[in-house]
Amino acid sequence: MKIETITCGQSNVYLLHGNHAAVLVDTGTAAYKEKVLKCCQNANVRLIILTHGHFDHCQNAAYLAKQLNCSVGIAKEDVPMLENHQKRQVFGKGIWGKFYAYASNRNICTNEIEAMTPDVILEDGMSLSQYGIDGQIVKLAGHTRGSIGVRLSSGEFFVGDAMQNIPFPAAAWCYEDYEQSRESVALIRSADSKKIFYGHGR
Repeated sequence: MKIETITCGQSNVYLLHGNHAAVLVDTGTAAYKEKVLKCCQNANVRLIILTHGHFDHCQNAAYLAKQLNCSVGIAKEDVPMLENHQKRQVFGKGIWGKFYAYASNRNICTNEIEAMTPDVILEDGMSLSQYGIDGQIVKLAGHTRGSIGVRLSSGEFFVGDAMQNIPFPAAAWCYEDYEQSRESVALIRSADSKKIFYGHGR
Protein backbone atom coordinates (compact mmCIF):
# COMPACT_ATOMS: atom_id res chain seq x y z
CA MET A 1 0.00 0.00 0.00
CA LYS A 2 1.30 3.41 -1.00
CA ILE A 3 -0.27 6.46 0.64
CA GLU A 4 0.03 9.81 -1.13
CA THR A 5 -0.90 13.03 0.69
CA ILE A 6 -2.19 15.81 -1.54
CA THR A 7 -2.14 19.13 0.33
CA CYS A 8 -5.00 21.40 -0.73
CA GLY A 9 -4.61 24.61 1.22
CA GLN A 10 -6.01 23.95 4.70
CA SER A 11 -7.27 20.47 3.77
CA ASN A 12 -5.64 17.11 3.14
CA VAL A 13 -6.64 14.72 0.37
CA TYR A 14 -5.29 11.17 0.39
CA LEU A 15 -4.67 8.85 -2.55
CA LEU A 16 -4.45 5.21 -1.47
CA HIS A 17 -2.68 3.05 -4.03
CA GLY A 18 -3.43 -0.67 -3.97
CA ASN A 19 -1.81 -3.26 -6.23
CA HIS A 20 -3.97 -2.56 -9.28
CA ALA A 21 -6.34 0.24 -8.25
CA ALA A 22 -6.62 3.27 -6.01
CA VAL A 23 -9.09 5.05 -3.76
CA LEU A 24 -9.21 8.82 -3.23
CA VAL A 25 -10.18 10.03 0.24
CA ASP A 26 -11.86 13.46 -0.06
CA THR A 27 -11.36 15.94 -2.91
CA GLY A 28 -10.44 19.39 -1.57
CA THR A 29 -11.91 22.70 -2.75
CA ALA A 30 -12.45 23.86 -6.33
CA ALA A 31 -9.18 25.84 -6.34
CA TYR A 32 -7.27 22.54 -6.18
CA LYS A 33 -9.25 20.40 -8.60
CA GLU A 34 -6.54 20.34 -11.29
CA LYS A 35 -3.83 19.54 -8.74
CA VAL A 36 -5.82 16.57 -7.42
CA LEU A 37 -6.71 15.41 -10.93
CA LYS A 38 -3.06 15.46 -12.00
CA CYS A 39 -2.11 13.26 -9.03
CA CYS A 40 -4.89 10.79 -9.84
CA GLN A 41 -4.70 10.52 -13.62
CA ASN A 42 -2.49 7.42 -13.80
CA ALA A 43 -3.60 5.80 -10.55
CA ASN A 44 -6.69 3.87 -11.74
CA VAL A 45 -8.93 5.48 -9.10
CA ARG A 46 -12.03 3.32 -8.70
CA LEU A 47 -13.74 5.11 -5.79
CA ILE A 48 -13.80 8.59 -4.27
CA ILE A 49 -14.60 8.33 -0.56
CA LEU A 50 -16.08 11.45 1.01
CA THR A 51 -15.52 11.47 4.75
CA HIS A 52 -18.43 13.90 5.14
CA GLY A 53 -20.49 16.43 3.22
CA HIS A 54 -18.72 19.75 3.83
CA PHE A 55 -17.56 21.71 0.78
CA ASP A 56 -13.84 21.56 1.57
CA HIS A 57 -14.00 17.78 1.29
CA CYS A 58 -16.61 17.41 -1.49
CA GLN A 59 -16.34 20.38 -3.81
CA ASN A 60 -14.47 18.50 -6.55
CA ALA A 61 -16.33 15.20 -6.27
CA ALA A 62 -18.54 15.55 -9.36
CA TYR A 63 -15.69 16.95 -11.48
CA LEU A 64 -13.18 14.26 -10.52
CA ALA A 65 -15.72 11.46 -10.89
CA LYS A 66 -16.34 12.54 -14.49
CA GLN A 67 -12.67 13.01 -15.32
CA LEU A 68 -11.57 9.73 -13.72
CA ASN A 69 -14.68 7.73 -14.63
CA CYS A 70 -15.00 6.43 -11.08
CA SER A 71 -17.65 6.05 -8.38
CA VAL A 72 -18.31 8.40 -5.46
CA GLY A 73 -19.28 7.19 -2.00
CA ILE A 74 -20.67 8.98 1.06
CA ALA A 75 -22.67 7.94 4.13
CA LYS A 76 -26.45 8.11 3.73
CA GLU A 77 -26.83 10.78 6.43
CA ASP A 78 -24.74 13.21 4.37
CA VAL A 79 -26.24 12.42 0.95
CA PRO A 80 -28.52 15.53 1.07
CA MET A 81 -25.45 17.74 1.47
CA LEU A 82 -24.03 16.38 -1.78
CA GLU A 83 -27.26 15.89 -3.68
CA ASN A 84 -29.42 18.86 -2.64
CA HIS A 85 -26.97 21.49 -1.34
CA GLN A 86 -28.27 20.97 2.20
CA LYS A 87 -26.60 23.46 4.57
CA ARG A 88 -26.41 22.18 8.13
CA GLN A 89 -25.24 24.26 11.06
CA VAL A 90 -22.26 23.28 13.21
CA PHE A 91 -21.68 24.28 16.82
CA GLY A 92 -18.77 24.82 19.17
CA LYS A 93 -18.08 25.13 22.89
CA GLY A 94 -16.29 27.99 24.61
CA ILE A 95 -15.25 31.29 23.06
CA TRP A 96 -12.87 29.79 20.51
CA GLY A 97 -15.23 26.93 19.60
CA LYS A 98 -18.15 29.29 19.03
CA PHE A 99 -16.02 31.65 16.93
CA TYR A 100 -14.71 28.75 14.84
CA ALA A 101 -18.23 27.40 14.37
CA TYR A 102 -19.42 30.86 13.28
CA ALA A 103 -16.63 31.10 10.68
CA SER A 104 -17.31 27.53 9.52
CA ASN A 105 -21.01 28.21 9.11
CA ARG A 106 -20.27 31.29 6.99
CA ASN A 107 -18.03 29.22 4.73
CA ILE A 108 -20.57 26.41 4.51
CA CYS A 109 -23.29 28.88 3.48
CA THR A 110 -21.21 30.77 0.89
CA ASN A 111 -19.55 27.79 -0.83
CA GLU A 112 -21.45 25.53 -3.22
CA ILE A 113 -20.94 21.89 -4.19
CA GLU A 114 -21.76 20.68 -7.69
CA ALA A 115 -24.84 18.54 -7.07
CA MET A 116 -24.51 14.84 -7.74
CA THR A 117 -26.03 11.55 -6.65
CA PRO A 118 -23.46 9.24 -5.04
CA ASP A 119 -22.92 5.81 -6.57
CA VAL A 120 -22.09 4.10 -3.28
CA ILE A 121 -23.57 4.48 0.22
CA LEU A 122 -20.78 3.99 2.72
CA GLU A 123 -21.70 1.93 5.78
CA ASP A 124 -19.85 1.05 8.97
CA GLY A 125 -17.72 -2.05 8.44
CA MET A 126 -17.97 -1.98 4.64
CA SER A 127 -14.95 -3.63 3.00
CA LEU A 128 -12.99 -1.76 0.33
CA SER A 129 -11.52 -4.91 -1.21
CA GLN A 130 -13.64 -4.58 -4.36
CA TYR A 131 -11.89 -1.24 -4.97
CA GLY A 132 -8.40 -2.73 -4.57
CA ILE A 133 -7.84 -1.57 -0.97
CA ASP A 134 -7.39 -3.77 2.09
CA GLY A 135 -9.43 -1.78 4.59
CA GLN A 136 -12.90 -0.82 5.70
CA ILE A 137 -15.25 2.08 6.44
CA VAL A 138 -15.62 3.19 10.08
CA LYS A 139 -18.54 5.30 11.28
CA LEU A 140 -17.28 8.48 12.99
CA ALA A 141 -20.46 10.55 13.42
CA GLY A 142 -20.45 13.87 15.23
CA HIS A 143 -18.71 16.45 13.08
CA THR A 144 -21.57 15.68 10.70
CA ARG A 145 -24.24 12.98 11.08
CA GLY A 146 -22.64 10.97 8.29
CA SER A 147 -18.95 11.43 9.05
CA ILE A 148 -16.88 8.31 8.36
CA GLY A 149 -13.27 7.24 8.33
CA VAL A 150 -11.19 4.62 6.55
CA ARG A 151 -9.07 2.13 8.47
CA LEU A 152 -6.57 0.01 6.57
CA SER A 153 -5.74 -3.53 7.66
CA SER A 154 -2.13 -2.37 7.97
CA GLY A 155 -3.20 0.02 10.77
CA GLU A 156 -3.45 3.46 9.13
CA PHE A 157 -6.61 5.40 10.03
CA PHE A 158 -7.99 8.26 7.89
CA VAL A 159 -10.37 10.15 10.17
CA GLY A 160 -11.59 13.11 8.09
CA ASP A 161 -12.72 15.89 10.42
CA ALA A 162 -13.61 13.65 13.37
CA MET A 163 -10.24 14.87 14.69
CA GLN A 164 -7.68 17.43 13.57
CA ASN A 165 -4.00 18.01 14.21
CA ILE A 166 -3.75 21.81 14.63
CA PRO A 167 -1.40 22.30 16.45
CA PHE A 168 -1.81 18.90 18.14
CA PRO A 169 -4.26 15.98 17.79
CA ALA A 170 -7.66 16.89 19.21
CA ALA A 171 -11.39 16.56 18.64
CA ALA A 172 -12.84 18.71 15.87
CA TRP A 173 -13.47 22.28 16.98
CA CYS A 174 -17.00 22.23 15.56
CA TYR A 175 -19.64 19.56 15.18
CA GLU A 176 -23.31 18.83 14.59
CA ASP A 177 -23.55 16.56 17.63
CA TYR A 178 -21.17 17.02 20.57
CA GLU A 179 -21.75 13.64 22.22
CA GLN A 180 -21.37 11.70 18.99
CA SER A 181 -18.19 13.65 18.27
CA ARG A 182 -16.67 12.65 21.62
CA GLU A 183 -17.65 9.01 21.11
CA SER A 184 -15.93 9.03 17.71
CA VAL A 185 -12.76 10.52 19.19
CA ALA A 186 -12.75 7.81 21.85
CA LEU A 187 -13.13 5.16 19.14
CA ILE A 188 -10.20 6.61 17.17
CA ARG A 189 -7.98 6.75 20.24
CA SER A 190 -8.83 3.17 21.23
CA ALA A 191 -8.11 1.76 17.76
CA ASP A 192 -4.36 1.38 18.38
CA SER A 193 -3.63 2.73 14.92
CA LYS A 194 -0.21 2.64 13.30
CA LYS A 195 -0.70 6.21 12.05
CA ILE A 196 -3.61 8.68 11.96
CA PHE A 197 -4.24 10.85 8.91
CA TYR A 198 -6.32 13.99 9.51
CA GLY A 199 -8.51 16.08 7.23
CA HIS A 200 -6.70 19.16 8.56
CA GLY A 201 -3.20 19.39 10.01
CA ARG A 202 -0.13 17.16 10.03
